[in-house]
Amino acid sequence: MSEIILRAEKISFTYDQDLVQGPLTPVLKDISFTLKKGESLGVLGPNGGGKSTLMKIIAGLLKPSSGQIFFNEIPVQDYTNYPFNFFSYVPQNSELNTILPVKVEEFLDFSVSLYKIKNKNLIDDLLKMVGVFEKKSSLLSTLSGGEKQRVLIARAMINNPRLLLLDEPTKGLDSKGQDQLLSLIEMIKTKNQTAVMIVDHNINQIIKSCHNILCLNKQHHWHDHRDFLTKDILEDIYHCEFEHLLIHEKDLELNKDQHHHDGHQFCDHDHSEREINSTNHPFIRRKK
Repeated sequence: MSEIILRAEKISFTYDQDLVQGPLTPVLKDISFTLKKGESLGVLGPNGGGKSTLMKIIAGLLKPSSGQIFFNEIPVQDYTNYPFNFFSYVPQNSELNTILPVKVEEFLDFSVSLYKIKNKNLIDDLLKMVGVFEKKSSLLSTLSGGEKQRVLIARAMINNPRLLLLDEPTKGLDSKGQDQLLSLIEMIKTKNQTAVMIVDHNINQIIKSCHNILCLNKQHHWHDHRDFLTKDILEDIYHCEFEHLLIHEKDLELNKDQHHHDGHQFCDHDHSEREINSTNHPFIRRKK
């Protein structure tokens, strides 16, 4: 039986009254899931559905209002002594500082020093693993979006984490760049048996590349193997028809600064505008 790396049990979260106006409503409520060694979990849901909040809770940046987080089946009891060495976290919109004249190897060396790692070949090995060794002496400011993401993943792997947390790693990349980055993540997962949790808006890419799926919209969630994900589940989570989700995904490919609409709104697309049929969609089965 595979080792359980991460387990969340009835996680709920509500922001403090001092931080919000109006009545308090839970951002997350009773969210539970597990992630095993060498497996990947893709988190899908509408913008504002709590995906990044959940990721921040797992990463120890936010404390849940209730519920329990387990790393390797050990419960987190003291949030002043969080097990940060167990995982690595690449947050959403994590941008390298391209103003300072910092080279790739210098950027990574800072983290190597922080972890007090003595392996002098570690940086070279990581850059080779992520496929940007030839950029070792390049300035961060000269890297493409995909290359920057690869450097960030290299940095995340410095402490050889058991769990890799990625919040929208493919944001800003074209389809080819997304495929390449997800293939890299798959290689890391397989080679190191690293458990991977990915939040992303690209439905097709996530379903194709992740073993298990967590569909999340605040208190409403679904978690299981991707083979059991149906069109009806996605419609229930996003509050719109799956054909509309594909339209949104196509639009996002053209305008990467936009996200799917907030979960409280509904689509108003005209089916006649685009011909998108989910009946034979390669990754989504219809409920029988």
